[in-house]
Amino acid sequence: MRKLLPCLLSFFCVVMTCLVAMAPPERAALAEENVAPVTDRMKSAQQFQEKMKRLREGAEIVDSEGTFEWIGDRLSFVQDGGDTVLKILENRMMERVVLAQESSTGELVWVVSGTVTEYRGGNFLLIKHVVLTGKRGE
Repeated sequence: MRKLLPCLLSFFCVVMTCLVAMAPPERAALAEENVAPVTDRMKSAQQFQEKMKRLREGAEIVDSEGTFEWIGDRLSFVQDGGDTVLKILENRMMERVVLAQESSTGELVWVVSGTVTEYRGGNFLLIKHVVLTGKRGE
């Protein structure tokens, strides 16, 4: 019996290894195979598009309507009708927005004015003036 148990255990391990090796690949692996490879030219085009969307240092945002969203651990302003997303620099105006957002249950719409800055390829907004105009859908 003592010699039979290790043999059975070894046989079971070999069978399980074969079954795992013969199992069909997961869907994620199949999806990765169907994705076209990203070339240097494609990366360059994507970086150019992102650069074109970026605003210049010192640009002024005046009475732009949009919403504030938490993206990661940063509050960001998303302009309505555009694909511009500006990370918010911390100041008293941002604190007021956060307090209003935390006390509300819906998506709030704001009119924002401020100065754009650039850092490491991204845009940031220093809010100078912000007005709550209402909730989305009202």
